[in-house]
Amino acid sequence: MNTQPQVLVLGATGKVGGKVAQLLAESKQVKAIAGVRSPQKAKTLQEQGIEIRHLDLDKQDTLVPALEGIDRALLLTGYTVDMLKQSKAFLDAAKQTGVQHIVHIGASGAPTNEVAHWGWHQYIEKYIESLEFSYTHLRPEAFMKNLIDFGWLNQGVVTNYIGDTRWSWIDSDDLALVAAETLQKPDIHGGKIYPLGYDTATMSEVAKILSEIIGKPYRIETRSPADFLENMLKFGAEPAYIHCVYTQFKLNIANQIPNTDATFDNFEAITGRKPTSWRGFVEKYRQELTY
Repeated sequence: MNTQPQVLVLGATGKVGGKVAQLLAESKQVKAIAGVRSPQKAKTLQEQGIEIRHLDLDKQDTLVPALEGIDRALLLTGYTVDMLKQSKAFLDAAKQTGVQHIVHIGASGAPTNEVAHWGWHQYIEKYIESLEFSYTHLRPEAFMKNLIDFGWLNQGVVTNYIGDTRWSWIDSDDLALVAAETLQKPDIHGGKIYPLGYDTATMSEVAKILSEIIGKPYRIETRSPADFLENMLKFGAEPAYIHCVYTQFKLNIANQIPNTDATFDNFEAITGRKPTSWRGFVEKYRQELTY
Protein backbone atom coordinates (compact mmCIF):
# COMPACT_ATOMS: atom_id res chain seq x y z
CA MET A 1 0.00 0.00 0.00
CA ASN A 2 1.35 3.43 -0.97
CA THR A 3 1.53 5.64 2.11
CA GLN A 4 3.32 8.53 0.40
CA PRO A 5 1.43 11.83 0.15
CA GLN A 6 -0.32 12.06 -3.21
CA VAL A 7 0.28 15.32 -5.06
CA LEU A 8 -1.87 16.40 -8.00
CA VAL A 9 -0.17 18.70 -10.51
CA LEU A 10 -2.23 20.80 -12.89
CA GLY A 11 -0.73 22.00 -16.16
CA ALA A 12 1.51 18.94 -16.27
CA THR A 13 1.70 18.93 -20.07
CA GLY A 14 3.05 22.50 -19.98
CA LYS A 15 6.53 23.76 -19.18
CA VAL A 16 6.17 24.68 -15.50
CA GLY A 17 3.68 21.99 -14.51
CA GLY A 18 5.58 19.34 -16.44
CA LYS A 19 8.81 20.26 -14.70
CA VAL A 20 7.10 20.19 -11.30
CA ALA A 21 5.69 16.71 -11.96
CA GLN A 22 9.12 15.51 -13.07
CA LEU A 23 10.84 16.92 -9.97
CA LEU A 24 8.28 15.36 -7.66
CA ALA A 25 8.61 11.98 -9.35
CA GLU A 26 12.39 12.14 -9.05
CA SER A 27 12.23 13.10 -5.39
CA LYS A 28 10.63 9.79 -4.34
CA GLN A 29 9.19 11.69 -1.33
CA VAL A 30 5.66 11.94 -2.72
CA LYS A 31 3.56 10.28 -5.39
CA ALA A 32 3.21 12.65 -8.34
CA ILE A 33 -0.11 12.56 -10.20
CA ALA A 34 -0.74 14.63 -13.31
CA GLY A 35 -4.19 16.11 -13.84
CA VAL A 36 -4.42 16.65 -17.58
CA ARG A 37 -7.17 17.58 -20.02
CA SER A 38 -5.69 15.47 -22.83
CA PRO A 39 -4.20 12.21 -21.49
CA GLN A 40 -2.94 11.37 -24.99
CA LYS A 41 -0.52 14.32 -24.66
CA ALA A 42 0.92 12.92 -21.44
CA LYS A 43 2.97 10.00 -22.82
CA THR A 44 6.26 11.51 -21.61
CA LEU A 45 4.88 11.78 -18.10
CA GLN A 46 3.68 8.17 -18.18
CA GLU A 47 7.16 7.08 -19.27
CA GLN A 48 8.47 8.73 -16.09
CA GLY A 49 6.10 6.63 -14.02
CA ILE A 50 3.71 9.48 -13.25
CA GLU A 51 0.05 8.53 -12.84
CA ILE A 52 -2.29 10.33 -15.24
CA ARG A 53 -5.80 11.43 -14.33
CA HIS A 54 -8.23 13.14 -16.66
CA LEU A 55 -9.11 16.60 -15.35
CA ASP A 56 -10.66 19.46 -17.30
CA LEU A 57 -11.12 22.69 -15.35
CA ASP A 58 -14.03 23.59 -17.63
CA LYS A 59 -15.86 20.30 -16.91
CA GLN A 60 -16.78 20.16 -13.26
CA ASP A 61 -17.74 16.48 -13.36
CA THR A 62 -14.05 15.64 -13.91
CA LEU A 63 -12.82 17.41 -10.77
CA VAL A 64 -13.93 15.23 -7.85
CA PRO A 65 -12.85 11.92 -9.47
CA ALA A 66 -9.41 13.39 -10.25
CA LEU A 67 -9.02 14.70 -6.70
CA GLU A 68 -10.02 11.52 -4.83
CA GLY A 69 -7.23 10.53 -2.44
CA ILE A 70 -5.15 13.63 -3.17
CA ASP A 71 -3.33 15.21 -0.21
CA ARG A 72 -1.72 18.23 -1.91
CA ALA A 73 -2.21 20.05 -5.20
CA LEU A 74 -0.57 22.55 -7.49
CA LEU A 75 -3.12 25.05 -8.79
CA LEU A 76 -1.95 26.43 -12.12
CA THR A 77 -4.36 27.96 -14.64
CA GLY A 78 -4.13 29.30 -18.18
CA TYR A 79 -3.98 32.86 -19.47
CA THR A 80 -7.68 33.67 -19.44
CA VAL A 81 -10.25 35.37 -17.22
CA ASP A 82 -11.77 31.89 -16.82
CA MET A 83 -9.01 31.29 -14.26
CA LEU A 84 -11.44 32.75 -11.71
CA LYS A 85 -14.30 30.29 -12.19
CA GLN A 86 -11.90 27.42 -12.88
CA SER A 87 -9.98 28.01 -9.67
CA LYS A 88 -13.14 28.29 -7.57
CA ALA A 89 -14.54 25.05 -8.99
CA PHE A 90 -11.23 23.25 -8.43
CA LEU A 91 -10.86 24.52 -4.87
CA ASP A 92 -14.45 23.62 -3.96
CA ALA A 93 -13.85 20.09 -5.24
CA ALA A 94 -10.51 19.92 -3.42
CA LYS A 95 -12.18 20.89 -0.16
CA GLN A 96 -14.89 18.28 -0.72
CA THR A 97 -12.35 15.51 -1.29
CA GLY A 98 -10.10 16.39 1.66
CA VAL A 99 -7.07 17.98 0.00
CA GLN A 100 -4.93 19.55 2.71
CA HIS A 101 -2.33 21.78 1.05
CA ILE A 102 -2.60 24.02 -2.04
CA VAL A 103 0.34 25.62 -3.83
CA HIS A 104 -0.96 28.34 -6.12
CA ILE A 105 1.07 29.95 -8.90
CA GLY A 106 -0.12 33.51 -9.21
CA ALA A 107 1.49 36.67 -10.53
CA SER A 108 3.36 39.77 -9.43
CA GLY A 109 2.35 41.35 -6.17
CA ALA A 110 3.46 44.83 -7.26
CA PRO A 111 1.36 47.51 -5.54
CA THR A 112 -1.08 48.49 -8.28
CA ASN A 113 -4.76 47.81 -8.83
CA GLU A 114 -4.66 48.61 -12.53
CA VAL A 115 -3.26 45.33 -13.84
CA ALA A 116 -6.39 43.24 -13.52
CA HIS A 117 -5.00 39.71 -13.81
CA TRP A 118 -2.66 40.29 -10.89
CA GLY A 119 -5.75 41.07 -8.85
CA TRP A 120 -7.53 37.98 -10.15
CA HIS A 121 -4.76 35.85 -8.69
CA GLN A 122 -4.98 37.68 -5.37
CA TYR A 123 -8.72 36.93 -5.23
CA ILE A 124 -7.87 33.25 -5.77
CA GLU A 125 -5.32 33.43 -2.95
CA LYS A 126 -7.94 34.82 -0.60
CA TYR A 127 -10.43 32.12 -1.60
CA ILE A 128 -7.83 29.45 -0.82
CA GLU A 129 -7.36 30.99 2.62
CA SER A 130 -11.12 31.32 3.20
CA LEU A 131 -11.52 27.56 2.71
CA GLU A 132 -8.85 27.04 5.38
CA PHE A 133 -6.40 25.04 3.30
CA SER A 134 -2.79 24.96 4.25
CA TYR A 135 -1.33 27.05 1.42
CA THR A 136 1.72 28.50 -0.25
CA HIS A 137 1.21 31.42 -2.64
CA LEU A 138 3.86 31.84 -5.32
CA ARG A 139 4.11 35.24 -7.05
CA PRO A 140 6.57 35.06 -9.95
CA GLU A 141 7.72 38.18 -11.73
CA ALA A 142 8.52 38.23 -15.49
CA PHE A 143 9.56 34.94 -17.08
CA MET A 144 12.89 34.91 -18.88
CA LYS A 145 11.51 32.31 -21.24
CA ASN A 146 8.91 34.77 -22.56
CA LEU A 147 11.75 35.81 -24.84
CA ILE A 148 11.30 32.47 -26.60
CA ASP A 149 7.72 31.48 -25.85
CA PHE A 150 6.10 34.82 -26.72
CA GLY A 151 8.18 35.29 -29.87
CA TRP A 152 10.01 38.35 -28.57
CA LEU A 153 13.24 37.09 -30.15
CA ASN A 154 13.50 36.54 -33.88
CA GLN A 155 16.71 36.24 -35.90
CA GLY A 156 18.79 38.44 -33.64
CA VAL A 157 16.04 41.02 -33.04
CA VAL A 158 14.64 41.47 -29.53
CA THR A 159 11.18 43.02 -29.58
CA ASN A 160 10.72 45.57 -26.80
CA TYR A 161 7.24 46.61 -25.68
CA ILE A 162 8.21 48.16 -22.31
CA GLY A 163 10.56 51.04 -23.16
CA ASP A 164 13.35 51.50 -20.62
CA THR A 165 11.57 49.66 -17.81
CA ARG A 166 13.80 47.45 -15.71
CA TRP A 167 11.93 44.26 -14.88
CA SER A 168 12.56 41.63 -12.23
CA TRP A 169 12.89 38.23 -13.91
CA ILE A 170 12.74 34.52 -13.06
CA ASP A 171 13.61 31.37 -14.99
CA SER A 172 10.50 29.18 -15.22
CA ASP A 173 12.60 26.17 -14.16
CA ASP A 174 13.36 28.02 -10.92
CA LEU A 175 9.62 28.57 -10.39
CA ALA A 176 9.06 24.84 -10.90
CA LEU A 177 11.76 24.02 -8.36
CA VAL A 178 10.16 26.30 -5.75
CA ALA A 179 6.73 24.79 -6.45
CA ALA A 180 8.09 21.25 -6.07
CA GLU A 181 9.81 22.10 -2.78
CA THR A 182 6.73 23.74 -1.30
CA LEU A 183 4.56 20.79 -2.32
CA GLN A 184 6.95 18.37 -0.62
CA LYS A 185 7.32 20.36 2.60
CA PRO A 186 4.02 22.00 3.59
CA ASP A 187 5.11 21.88 7.24
CA ILE A 188 7.87 24.37 6.38
CA HIS A 189 6.20 26.41 3.64
CA GLY A 190 2.55 26.41 4.73
CA GLY A 191 1.07 29.86 5.26
CA LYS A 192 3.81 31.55 3.23
CA ILE A 193 3.66 34.02 0.35
CA TYR A 194 6.79 33.92 -1.78
CA PRO A 195 7.51 36.70 -4.29
CA LEU A 196 9.85 35.27 -6.94
CA GLY A 197 12.19 37.45 -9.00
CA TYR A 198 15.96 37.19 -8.96
CA ASP A 199 17.69 39.18 -11.70
CA THR A 200 16.91 42.57 -13.20
CA ALA A 201 17.33 43.87 -16.74
CA THR A 202 15.86 46.18 -19.31
CA MET A 203 15.19 44.69 -22.72
CA SER A 204 18.23 46.56 -24.05
CA GLU A 205 20.37 44.92 -21.37
CA VAL A 206 18.94 41.52 -22.30
CA ALA A 207 20.01 42.12 -25.92
CA LYS A 208 23.49 43.11 -24.71
CA ILE A 209 23.83 39.92 -22.64
CA LEU A 210 22.74 37.84 -25.63
CA SER A 211 25.32 39.55 -27.85
CA GLU A 212 28.14 39.02 -25.35
CA ILE A 213 27.43 35.35 -24.62
CA ILE A 214 26.27 34.14 -28.05
CA GLY A 215 28.91 36.15 -29.86
CA LYS A 216 26.54 37.58 -32.45
CA PRO A 217 24.85 40.99 -32.58
CA TYR A 218 21.36 41.23 -31.10
CA ARG A 219 19.48 44.47 -31.57
CA ILE A 220 16.35 45.99 -30.09
CA GLU A 221 13.21 46.73 -32.06
CA THR A 222 10.96 49.00 -30.02
CA ARG A 223 7.24 48.52 -30.56
CA SER A 224 4.20 50.01 -28.85
CA PRO A 225 1.90 48.17 -26.41
CA ALA A 226 -0.83 48.72 -29.01
CA ASP A 227 1.21 46.64 -31.49
CA PHE A 228 1.53 43.91 -28.86
CA LEU A 229 -2.22 43.89 -28.27
CA GLU A 230 -3.02 43.77 -31.98
CA ASN A 231 -0.57 40.94 -32.65
CA MET A 232 -1.68 38.83 -29.70
CA LEU A 233 -5.35 39.16 -30.61
CA LYS A 234 -4.50 38.08 -34.15
CA PHE A 235 -2.83 34.98 -32.71
CA GLY A 236 -5.99 34.14 -30.76
CA ALA A 237 -5.10 35.31 -27.26
CA GLU A 238 -8.04 35.66 -24.90
CA PRO A 239 -9.06 39.35 -25.09
CA ALA A 240 -9.78 40.02 -21.39
CA TYR A 241 -6.44 38.60 -20.29
CA ILE A 242 -4.31 40.13 -23.02
CA HIS A 243 -5.79 43.58 -22.35
CA CYS A 244 -4.40 43.20 -18.81
CA VAL A 245 -0.90 42.67 -20.18
CA TYR A 246 -1.36 45.58 -22.59
CA THR A 247 -2.30 47.80 -19.62
CA GLN A 248 0.76 46.61 -17.73
CA PHE A 249 3.06 47.53 -20.61
CA LYS A 250 1.53 51.01 -20.90
CA LEU A 251 1.96 51.57 -17.16
CA ASN A 252 5.54 50.26 -17.34
CA ILE A 253 6.45 52.80 -20.02
CA ALA A 254 4.84 55.58 -17.98
CA ASN A 255 6.76 54.41 -14.88
CA GLN A 256 3.50 54.02 -12.98
CA ILE A 257 4.07 50.57 -11.48
CA PRO A 258 6.27 50.71 -8.36
CA ASN A 259 9.00 48.17 -7.66
CA THR A 260 9.15 46.58 -11.13
CA ASP A 261 12.81 45.79 -10.47
CA ALA A 262 12.38 44.37 -6.96
CA THR A 263 14.35 41.19 -6.31
CA PHE A 264 14.04 38.75 -3.44
CA ASP A 265 16.49 36.67 -1.41
CA ASN A 266 14.32 33.64 -0.61
CA PHE A 267 15.33 31.21 -3.37
CA GLU A 268 18.39 29.65 -1.75
CA ALA A 269 16.57 29.21 1.56
CA ILE A 270 13.71 27.38 -0.19
CA THR A 271 15.71 25.24 -2.64
CA GLY A 272 19.31 25.12 -1.41
CA ARG A 273 20.47 26.50 -4.77
CA LYS A 274 21.23 29.87 -6.27
CA PRO A 275 18.67 31.31 -8.71
CA THR A 276 19.33 31.54 -12.44
CA SER A 277 20.72 34.85 -13.67
CA TRP A 278 20.12 36.20 -17.15
CA ARG A 279 23.64 35.12 -18.08
CA GLY A 280 22.98 31.64 -16.75
CA PHE A 281 19.70 31.49 -18.66
CA VAL A 282 21.37 32.44 -21.95
CA GLU A 283 24.07 29.82 -21.40
CA LYS A 284 21.43 27.17 -20.65
CA TYR A 285 19.30 27.97 -23.69
CA ARG A 286 22.13 28.97 -26.00
CA GLN A 287 20.93 26.69 -28.80
CA GLU A 288 17.37 28.05 -28.77
CA LEU A 289 18.56 31.65 -28.57
CA THR A 290 21.15 31.48 -31.33
CA TYR A 291 20.30 32.49 -34.90
